[in-house]
Amino acid sequence: MTKKTQKRDLQITFIHQFKRATRTAWPDKLRLCWYFNPETLDYVYEHKNEQFVTNGFVISDGLANQLPEEFRKKYFEPSERCLLFELQIVGFINSDEVDDGEFENVFGVTKHRYFSAEAIDEWTEQVELL
Repeated sequence: MTKKTQKRDLQITFIHQFKRATRTAWPDKLRLCWYFNPETLDYVYEHKNEQFVTNGFVISDGLANQLPEEFRKKYFEPSERCLLFELQIVGFINSDEVDDGEFENVFGVTKHRYFSAEAIDEWTEQVELL
Protein backbone atom coordinates (compact mmCIF):
# COMPACT_ATOMS: atom_id res chain seq x y z
CA MET A 1 0.00 0.00 0.00
CA THR A 2 1.14 3.50 -0.70
CA LYS A 3 0.48 6.57 1.36
CA LYS A 4 -1.56 9.29 -0.29
CA THR A 5 -0.66 12.91 0.32
CA GLN A 6 -3.32 14.68 2.34
CA LYS A 7 -4.53 17.92 0.74
CA ARG A 8 -4.88 19.71 4.05
CA ASP A 9 -2.19 20.73 6.51
CA LEU A 10 0.59 20.51 3.91
CA GLN A 11 3.89 21.95 5.05
CA ILE A 12 5.67 22.68 1.77
CA THR A 13 8.95 24.49 2.30
CA PHE A 14 10.65 26.48 -0.40
CA ILE A 15 13.98 24.68 -0.14
CA HIS A 16 14.54 21.06 0.91
CA GLN A 17 17.76 19.09 1.38
CA PHE A 18 17.65 15.45 0.34
CA LYS A 19 18.71 12.87 2.89
CA ARG A 20 18.70 10.01 0.38
CA ALA A 21 18.82 9.46 -3.38
CA THR A 22 15.90 10.70 -5.45
CA ARG A 23 14.15 9.12 -8.44
CA THR A 24 16.00 11.40 -10.86
CA ALA A 25 19.16 10.38 -12.68
CA TRP A 26 20.81 13.58 -11.39
CA PRO A 27 23.22 13.74 -8.46
CA ASP A 28 20.91 16.13 -6.62
CA LYS A 29 21.21 17.30 -3.06
CA LEU A 30 18.75 20.22 -2.86
CA ARG A 31 15.27 20.85 -4.21
CA LEU A 32 13.65 24.25 -4.65
CA CYS A 33 9.87 24.45 -4.77
CA TRP A 34 8.97 26.94 -7.53
CA TYR A 35 5.27 26.14 -7.59
CA PHE A 36 2.88 24.10 -5.48
CA ASN A 37 -0.92 24.00 -5.58
CA PRO A 38 -2.37 22.33 -2.45
CA GLU A 39 -5.74 21.79 -4.16
CA THR A 40 -4.43 19.84 -7.17
CA LEU A 41 -1.04 18.81 -5.71
CA ASP A 42 0.64 20.15 -8.86
CA TYR A 43 4.27 21.18 -8.42
CA VAL A 44 7.45 22.42 -10.10
CA TYR A 45 10.72 21.58 -8.36
CA GLU A 46 14.24 22.62 -9.32
CA HIS A 47 16.89 20.07 -8.38
CA LYS A 48 20.41 21.28 -7.53
CA ASN A 49 23.67 19.55 -6.68
CA GLU A 50 25.89 20.22 -3.65
CA GLN A 51 27.50 23.18 -5.45
CA PHE A 52 24.00 24.65 -5.92
CA VAL A 53 24.16 24.15 -9.70
CA THR A 54 20.84 23.30 -11.35
CA ASN A 55 20.62 19.71 -12.57
CA GLY A 56 17.08 19.95 -13.89
CA PHE A 57 13.39 20.44 -13.14
CA VAL A 58 10.64 17.98 -12.20
CA ILE A 59 6.93 18.73 -12.65
CA SER A 60 3.77 16.94 -11.61
CA ASP A 61 1.88 14.73 -14.03
CA GLY A 62 -1.02 17.20 -13.93
CA LEU A 63 1.16 20.06 -15.14
CA ALA A 64 2.89 17.85 -17.71
CA ASN A 65 -0.50 17.00 -19.22
CA GLN A 66 -1.22 20.72 -19.65
CA LEU A 67 1.84 21.21 -21.86
CA PRO A 68 1.73 20.89 -25.66
CA GLU A 69 2.32 17.28 -26.65
CA GLU A 70 5.85 17.87 -27.95
CA PHE A 71 6.89 19.20 -24.52
CA ARG A 72 4.90 16.72 -22.41
CA LYS A 73 7.37 15.14 -20.03
CA LYS A 74 8.16 15.09 -16.30
CA TYR A 75 11.89 15.95 -16.32
CA PHE A 76 13.41 19.04 -17.90
CA GLU A 77 17.01 20.07 -18.49
CA PRO A 78 18.27 23.39 -17.07
CA SER A 79 18.20 24.92 -20.58
CA GLU A 80 14.45 24.24 -20.73
CA ARG A 81 13.61 26.37 -17.67
CA CYS A 82 11.80 29.02 -19.74
CA LEU A 83 9.09 26.45 -20.54
CA LEU A 84 8.30 26.17 -16.84
CA PHE A 85 8.60 29.78 -15.73
CA GLU A 86 4.96 30.91 -15.93
CA LEU A 87 2.94 33.51 -14.10
CA GLN A 88 1.60 30.91 -11.66
CA ILE A 89 5.16 30.14 -10.58
CA VAL A 90 5.88 33.83 -10.02
CA GLY A 91 2.61 34.08 -8.11
CA PHE A 92 3.56 31.20 -5.84
CA ILE A 93 7.02 32.57 -5.07
CA ASN A 94 5.53 36.00 -4.33
CA SER A 95 2.89 34.50 -2.02
CA ASP A 96 3.17 34.05 1.73
CA GLU A 97 4.09 30.39 1.13
CA VAL A 98 7.69 31.43 0.42
CA ASP A 99 9.29 33.40 3.23
CA ASP A 100 11.04 36.63 2.12
CA GLY A 101 14.08 35.98 4.28
CA GLU A 102 14.47 32.40 3.07
CA PHE A 103 14.27 33.52 -0.57
CA GLU A 104 16.90 36.21 -0.03
CA ASN A 105 19.21 33.78 1.79
CA VAL A 106 19.00 31.32 -1.11
CA PHE A 107 19.36 33.77 -4.02
CA GLY A 108 21.09 36.76 -2.44
CA VAL A 109 18.44 39.19 -3.65
CA THR A 110 14.93 40.08 -2.53
CA LYS A 111 11.86 38.74 -4.31
CA HIS A 112 11.11 42.28 -5.46
CA ARG A 113 14.53 42.60 -7.14
CA TYR A 114 14.48 39.06 -8.56
CA PHE A 115 11.14 39.64 -10.34
CA SER A 116 11.59 43.33 -11.19
CA ALA A 117 11.31 44.55 -14.77
CA GLU A 118 14.96 45.65 -14.62
CA ALA A 119 16.13 42.16 -13.56
CA ILE A 120 14.04 40.52 -16.29
CA ASP A 121 15.52 42.90 -18.90
CA GLU A 122 19.04 42.05 -17.69
CA TRP A 123 18.25 38.34 -17.80
CA THR A 124 16.83 38.68 -21.32
CA GLU A 125 20.00 40.42 -22.49
CA GLN A 126 22.11 37.59 -21.07
CA VAL A 127 19.96 34.94 -22.79
CA GLU A 128 20.29 36.74 -26.12
CA LEU A 129 24.10 36.62 -25.79
CA LEU A 130 24.09 32.81 -25.61
